[in-house]
Amino acid sequence: MATRIAVFLLFTLVTNFSALGFGATLNGTQPGHAEGILQSIENATVTPSGEDLLVTRKDPGAPVEMVFTRCQGLGVQYQEHQWWVLPISASGAQVDANKALWVLPLDPTSKDHSWHIALHGGQLQAKKTEAGLTVTAVAESVTLSRAEARPHSDPFGNRFSLEMSGGPELEQALAAFYWGTILPSVVEKTMAANFPYSSGYVLSTLNVNSYAGSYPAVDHEFQIKGRLAMGSAVDLDIVKRMIELQFKLMNDDPEQLFRAPTSVQPNGTREYHVRRNSLDNRQNAAMFPLTGDIEVIEESWRYYEAGKDAAWLQASIGNLEHAAGWILSHTDQYGRVWSDVYYEDQVIKDGRETEAQAFAAHAFELLAGMETLLKRQDKAASFTAEAKRMADALVAPVPMGYWDAKNQRFIDWIDRNGQVHDHIHLLANELPVTFGYATADQAAAVRRLIDANAAEFERFPSFVAAKIADYNKSEIGSGGPYDLCAAGRYWYWDAAFDALQQQNGILFDQLKTVAAEGARNGYFMSERYDMDHVYYIDGKHAHGAEKYYEYPNVFAAVLIDRFLGLSVPADADVSVAPHLTSYGSVEFQLPKYALRYSFSKDGFVLKNLSDKPRRYKVDLSALGFSSTQYRLRSRSGDGIVDAHSTVTLPAHEEARWTPVH
Repeated sequence: MATRIAVFLLFTLVTNFSALGFGATLNGTQPGHAEGILQSIENATVTPSGEDLLVTRKDPGAPVEMVFTRCQGLGVQYQEHQWWVLPISASGAQVDANKALWVLPLDPTSKDHSWHIALHGGQLQAKKTEAGLTVTAVAESVTLSRAEARPHSDPFGNRFSLEMSGGPELEQALAAFYWGTILPSVVEKTMAANFPYSSGYVLSTLNVNSYAGSYPAVDHEFQIKGRLAMGSAVDLDIVKRMIELQFKLMNDDPEQLFRAPTSVQPNGTREYHVRRNSLDNRQNAAMFPLTGDIEVIEESWRYYEAGKDAAWLQASIGNLEHAAGWILSHTDQYGRVWSDVYYEDQVIKDGRETEAQAFAAHAFELLAGMETLLKRQDKAASFTAEAKRMADALVAPVPMGYWDAKNQRFIDWIDRNGQVHDHIHLLANELPVTFGYATADQAAAVRRLIDANAAEFERFPSFVAAKIADYNKSEIGSGGPYDLCAAGRYWYWDAAFDALQQQNGILFDQLKTVAAEGARNGYFMSERYDMDHVYYIDGKHAHGAEKYYEYPNVFAAVLIDRFLGLSVPADADVSVAPHLTSYGSVEFQLPKYALRYSFSKDGFVLKNLSDKPRRYKVDLSALGFSSTQYRLRSRSGDGIVDAHSTVTLPAHEEARWTPVH
């Protein structure tokens, strides 16, 4: 049946092309009718090649020319031993690509297809016109293939699919966010090509009239998380350059303190120190003075896990140690990190805040692990000790620590006058549990607290605090209650907590909610989601910059890492730890994963789709099987395992886990 469908589709495609005059008799004239966004092909013959079309140049002295309408483009370039993407959307813009070009309809829900033009040597040039895109290929031939309006694949055509209840909606949202926001935000060789800092320059919003800078503090963290989750070779090279941009900006600190700036602007201006007043002008605080330095440690660890590039880690460890030095210069003799603002730049946190304390302890743990990998044992021991000091302070009671014993929760922050500020902050309570620092009693109290306030936190994934109406004018920044709402940064870590608690239903509902909001707005997301609640009563769900990076990247990370349970650990090729809510199957052809798994009442099946053996760490504990043991069968063995197991599968082989009752 599948063969019949493929033959029928190919017949239809070739028939359409023949009707357009794109067949072997093509003589260079434009066709009378269009095929979706593709208007014409000049100076070429078009012949079927499997499910694709081979476009072969007729006159070797002239290029092949293709004209598209109502579209945007994305070039794929391989240069300097790295992959680059070249988004093209502004009229008059032009890109040159040496590997491929994608041409997509402007409307992500269009019935028209996108087109993938793959080169066989030579060069492609694409120029944006008022009507669409004109593509010239100086090559003997190119391969032309169709995909969805937003391809369900990476830039190399490696596809993904989710066959389960709600799967099509999540799959479409992932594709639309990836091709609509995540990839077009990379402007290193387009808009930023002549900036003082271009390599690693990624936009936070496609609406550059709002923000045109690149933001190492906060924004790069979640740009990186989304790209690492997707995991294509293009994405990993972008992540590497983003981290190395942060290292360069730290080294270019004019005070030689290795500070990661809040932002770098198109003219090269770096914001190393930004202060903001409160709404009543009685308080002020520094914005993100430690955030970028803490984040780059975790980002570097995650990048190392993805590629196991020990040489890169060895070359980067000095920069990570410099970041640690800056953090320690803000850490007192009790292990408390005086961070000021960490995530919420319109909340005036002048002092030490719980979420920053948790992130710092976690970062130092990861840094100690990286030092151990590089056999730098003295450094590893030093950072391990610092991490323990920070973690011990985190869970200690107020006033020396951050735990409010009376109210049985972690406070938000303590200012420099020793005043406690607390409105039931989401991450201040979840992070100590997620990172394993909270005591058993504290963790139980936090779970009760989150459950009791779930309606507020989950109004949209995820609200910063349960009592946003209680912030006063000395706590709110001069820009107003901008951050007293939901944002992707809170959702990412909230989802990490939910996954740890095996709250599969909450993860699924969060993903559905964001996917539905995206679908209502052409799969573009805004900066902040207040949901017409408390401060922004204006009939709208959102405020701030439009076409913003945060939710699309966090959606990709939560869907792939947490819900589907796919990631790359340091000690295996792939980790598979699904948090599904229904039976079904998942396939990711992207080489980082290259697998298919299925979940049914009879058990779990995992297949290696790659051409080489791969080692998998599998965790079935969140799938709801009543059994605690499984019979694991593969060609290499047959035995009894618990919910956590490790298996190595040869190329194209599969393993099956059957519950033992």
